[in-house]
Amino acid sequence: MAMNTKTYNPVQSITMTAASDIPAFRFVNYSGGLCSNNTLAAGVSEVSWVQGSKMQVVTLGTIAIECAGVIAVGEDVASANDGKARVALPGEKVNGRALEGAGIGGFAKVKLVP
Repeated sequence: MAMNTKTYNPVQSITMTAASDIPAFRFVNYSGGLCSNNTLAAGVSEVSWVQGSKMQVVTLGTIAIECAGVIAVGEDVASANDGKARVALPGEKVNGRALEGAGIGGFAKVKLVP
C-alpha cells in the first residue's frame, strides 16, 4: 500500500455523509460516494471514512490524490474508477490540475478546480 508523503494546502472543506466506505485521498462525488470514471467531484477525502459517518471533503486548495495512471506536472486531472485520479482526456470533466506528477498507485499534488 502506497503512502502519501506530499504536502498540500486545503483552503475550504464541506461536511457530507459518506455513502460508502471512503479511502483517504480519493475524489468524492456529490452524493458522498467515490467518483467513478469521468465524474465531477465535490472534493477529495483527506482521511478514510466509514459508510454513514459525517465526513470532511476538501473542495478548494491543493490536496494529494491517489493516481490510477501516470500523471505529469501541469496535466488536467479527471476521476478514474474508485475515486483515483488520471489524466483528463479532451472534453472530459476536469477536477484539478497536477502541481506534481506521480505514477500508478502514487500520489500527485493537485490544485482543485471548481
